[in-house]
Amino acid sequence: MQTFVEEKRALGCKYEKEAQIFREMDRVMVEYGVVSPELPRYAVEKWIEKRPNEKRKNQKYRLNFTKRFVSYLQSKGYRAYYPNYSISTRDDSNFTPYIFSNEELYKILNYLGNLTPSRQYPQGHIIWPLLFKTLICCGLRAGEAANLRVKDVDLVNGILLITESKHDKTRQVPVSENLWAEYVIYAQKIHLLSRGENFFFPNARGNAHNISWIYKVFRDALWHSGIPHRGRGYGPRVHDFRHTFAIRSMQKVEKEKGDIVTSLPYLSAYLGHYDMGATQIYLRLISECYPELIRKQCDYLGDTIPKWEIQHEKE
Repeated sequence: MQTFVEEKRALGCKYEKEAQIFREMDRVMVEYGVVSPELPRYAVEKWIEKRPNEKRKNQKYRLNFTKRFVSYLQSKGYRAYYPNYSISTRDDSNFTPYIFSNEELYKILNYLGNLTPSRQYPQGHIIWPLLFKTLICCGLRAGEAANLRVKDVDLVNGILLITESKHDKTRQVPVSENLWAEYVIYAQKIHLLSRGENFFFPNARGNAHNISWIYKVFRDALWHSGIPHRGRGYGPRVHDFRHTFAIRSMQKVEKEKGDIVTSLPYLSAYLGHYDMGATQIYLRLISECYPELIRKQCDYLGDTIPKWEIQHEKE
């Protein structure tokens, strides 16, 4: 396991999450009496087995992770059982993200824009509004925004360099002219004496914001904006800003008489998705939330968009 991790890191992969999974896998294998790289079928299948209250996507990740490791073991000459099957994540497909309206976004930003300075976080009333505006206007993941450093923000060209990203995919994110202007003003207030390694949206101690703290401020903003929360796991969630951005981007393409389908690769690159599959989910969402857009596209493109999306809406 250690050698496998070292080889991946030598190729430039961080492999931090995977290293944690290996520690758990090692513990479980020892419990099953496996003390060598010869992995028997019963132990592998028990390790992959779905756990109570676990989402299918987590089990699927563990399965694919195990397949990669078993292939590595077999290449080294060890006898290890390869689980030659796949796991569907359809059980998790019932979740529908919350799409914020323009009015709701305005209320959230209005609340954040009227925060007052506090002794615990003197610059918070300046930092929080732009951090959340970045999530809303650029579709970043919360962790990507929190980990932005001063050197990652190109104030000359209005471009954000995202390096602390899911799947380790570095990408450039252009921002609108209005948001760009706000970044310049913000930098003059917060980062006149900062170095490149300093976090662009620092917490009170100058470190990156913890995601749980961003979520707390988000919940406060929802409450003050009169937007009901349906409970943990049901949303709205901070990540729904990203979903809203994607849907609004597709709406904008349609409004400008563009082709939603052929624009997906551009949206995928902007959002930093690992592959097109993650972006194509928004076709289903937009067919459910805004079926009139899909109808217009189908009138123009014929069967380029599968018919099941229209039928699904009618059902």
